[in-house]
Amino acid sequence: MRYLGSGTMKLHCRQHRQAISLLAVFLMALTVRTLTALPQQQPHYFDAYYYSDVAENLYLGRGFVVDFIWNYLEAPHTVTHPSNLYWMPLPSILAWLSFTIFGASYRAAQIPFILLSALLPVMAYWLSYRIYARRDYALLAAILTAFAPFYMKYWASPDNFAPFAVTAGLTLITLYLGWDKRQGRYFLGSGLLIGLSHLSRADGFLLWIPLLVLMAAAWLRGRMATPDSDSPGTDSIEPVGIMTALSWLSLAIAGYLAVMVPWFYRNWTLIGAPLSSAGVKTVLVHSYADIFSYFRQLTLRSYLAWGWGNILRSKLDAAIHNLAVLGGALQFHLAPLAIIGLWQLRRRREYAPFYVYAAALYLAMTLIFTFPSTHASMLHSTGALLPFLYVAAVPGIDAAVGWIAARRRTWHRRTAQRAFRIGLTVIVVLVSLFDYCQGVFLSLNPLAIRPLWNEANVGYLTVSAWLAENAEEDTLIMVVDPPAYYYLTHRRSIVTPNEEIEDLLAVARRYGAEYLVLEYDHVASLDGLYRGEARHPLLQLRHAFEDSSGNLIQIYEIKR
Repeated sequence: MRYLGSGTMKLHCRQHRQAISLLAVFLMALTVRTLTALPQQQPHYFDAYYYSDVAENLYLGRGFVVDFIWNYLEAPHTVTHPSNLYWMPLPSILAWLSFTIFGASYRAAQIPFILLSALLPVMAYWLSYRIYARRDYALLAAILTAFAPFYMKYWASPDNFAPFAVTAGLTLITLYLGWDKRQGRYFLGSGLLIGLSHLSRADGFLLWIPLLVLMAAAWLRGRMATPDSDSPGTDSIEPVGIMTALSWLSLAIAGYLAVMVPWFYRNWTLIGAPLSSAGVKTVLVHSYADIFSYFRQLTLRSYLAWGWGNILRSKLDAAIHNLAVLGGALQFHLAPLAIIGLWQLRRRREYAPFYVYAAALYLAMTLIFTFPSTHASMLHSTGALLPFLYVAAVPGIDAAVGWIAARRRTWHRRTAQRAFRIGLTVIVVLVSLFDYCQGVFLSLNPLAIRPLWNEANVGYLTVSAWLAENAEEDTLIMVVDPPAYYYLTHRRSIVTPNEEIEDLLAVARRYGAEYLVLEYDHVASLDGLYRGEARHPLLQLRHAFEDSSGNLIQIYEIKR
């Protein structure tokens, strides 16, 4: 009894220390997220504006609706129309929930995303310590995840970066826990998390692949099981019977449907389908600009008519780009070290769901969602992989340095390993801070010291002021970034279609647009007009000015 009491006390002490460590990591990450969020006082890019606009309409009691058109994949009949038929709603729901507590403001919109993104380093710490039982490994993995390159300036934005990274990452962990503990509640949790991941991003549906693959593999191993199985500490998949596998699958499906059925029902009442076909159409585009084309027919026939040479070239370009995203997320110099660590972990069951999902994500983004993947979709989805990649990178450093130290007599292996672990972590932190400062403070003017993040699209305020004096109050216009225009002005707009001028004017007549705002970022057919080298009888220049970055903005009246 004395021995059992001592063992129980030691277990409680370890659990207590672990809880304190996880809390400390969360507070560290929360501090970093808060400090990086403070200079950001408005959305800065297309997606964040969109989610903020929808959240505001939810807060105002208007529901899931927007007053602009940002793509023509499923051209709506009216400018004001149901939202989130292409992008999923969870980011807007989170911002809306924060609005109900703190009131509608950008600062309130940031709060859920700050809190969620602070959980990722906690996940990295927990996973690393569970595998290696080394606090130094776990702490470095948490720090690397907290300062992940590319992502620091985005985590606090009302976007799907943080919600998807957390829900998808937790899905991979609960799948492991389900096999490790042989308890159906973890598969129910996995289903709920897959639903939340899908409610964050359309490609969250891919998380069904690791669940189904590992379940099928476990069942097949069950049929071929022998008494002398491998050690449970390293064997990635334990055998299960068919009835057990089916019960787990049923629990996962129940959890998923509990989250997604309300959204499926909403869509069914609007469009007669649980999900919009807009996402499928992106598979058939010839370039990302086709998403903004009104008259292009996106069919399998038109896609094949593009030619196999073009199709294969686009897939190859996407394959290279998506590898660069994965490498860039590790600042490239940590990528080979993470590969070493992943190879060492290949038999750990904690990583089995990760391997399947990472492969499925890369292949789907490269071969199916080719052009969206090269325009930030891969970057958004890779956030869920970060804790697993950095957990693998830390022991990868030790393995590489140990190999070199064994061949250099002047190196003390443990000292060198410690020095390189700390040194490479410091490099990641410094480079990430530089990237953050470049994106938030210096993105528009390399000599500025104020956060120019907050000056993105402020030229639309000048456009709105001019329209207030020279046009009707509810005048519809064409702009490059309708979500940003609405966020800043609360005026309706439609996106400038990627068409030749005559077809562009046809779209303007279709929706009743009276003005065209021609910006530095414009469709190719308007290049001559923007440069003053061409004119069109139905487009009359009414006003021109320079935005905060010194780029020309022109306002054209569309004649009838």
